[in-house]
Amino acid sequence: MKKMEFKKRILLVGMPDMALICMTKLALEGVNIVVCVPPPKNHGTYKLFCDYADNLDLPVINYDNSLKDDDFIEKLKALDLDLAVVCSYGKLFPPEFLSVTKDGFINVHPSLLPKYRGASPYQHVILNKEKETGVTLHYMDNHFDTGDIVAQQRVEIYNNDTMGTIFNRLNFLGADMLVEMLTDYEKNGKPKGTKQPSGDFVKAPALNAGTPETFINWNQSADDIERFVRALNPFISALAFYRGNALKIHMGYVENYDSGFAPGTIISTDFDLSVATKKGTFHITILQAGSYFIGAAADFIRLSHCKAGELME
Repeated sequence: MKKMEFKKRILLVGMPDMALICMTKLALEGVNIVVCVPPPKNHGTYKLFCDYADNLDLPVINYDNSLKDDDFIEKLKALDLDLAVVCSYGKLFPPEFLSVTKDGFINVHPSLLPKYRGASPYQHVILNKEKETGVTLHYMDNHFDTGDIVAQQRVEIYNNDTMGTIFNRLNFLGADMLVEMLTDYEKNGKPKGTKQPSGDFVKAPALNAGTPETFINWNQSADDIERFVRALNPFISALAFYRGNALKIHMGYVENYDSGFAPGTIISTDFDLSVATKKGTFHITILQAGSYFIGAAADFIRLSHCKAGELME
């Protein structure tokens, strides 16, 4: 089957990893990506993005100070761009930047807007016990994630899903949706958008690694703790203090057994680290201690000589 011949001139803006997945998919499908805008030069993924674009023979234009830099804006306007696609950026775009294309900017957002506007929808849908999530393509305006919706697809959330598994599914789904949208754009012109409903919808504020909000609260139920661990696995990591050191808890399971011990007490080290909670027992099976250990709890117990009766905090 002959590939679609894309003529519309596309600007791609993004940050890894979503941007790399979408960039690859669009390039393989023959989308006419005229230029890419990488993360800021001081961002940890700047070089990765630029190297990736270079490997796909895609030009890059960056900015020195801000997305409003005159030289940066003029370079983009000179390229006669039709549409921009944005794949994770974390910045509110100024009007000057949003004006560099004829038909606007379309963002790939990994939630079912208007629910879960914000930086961390992957985590919050798990924390809030949602049964489904998805990807929304929407026009960008002068607020975060509020522009008219162009397309939306839903996916089921499974009982064993982690932030990482949802991240993977939604990023690849978003790339597929971009190809479909850009194909229609090529044939039928500017994508039509549907205004988002007004109202007070659940948000998805950023969760940052190593902050107090990423520590396990042992006064919760074992079910809540297991969900919390999955929601932060693998990019953020749920934390617990043990012997004065922070451990990253990557995986565990629940047993509906109340030991009678205070929450946070290690009640058994026979096979894994079994910890008392407010309701039930949480069994830590995979964990990380600094940069010198990551692996099964059974190995950590053997190396650290963990004892029942010690406390996780």
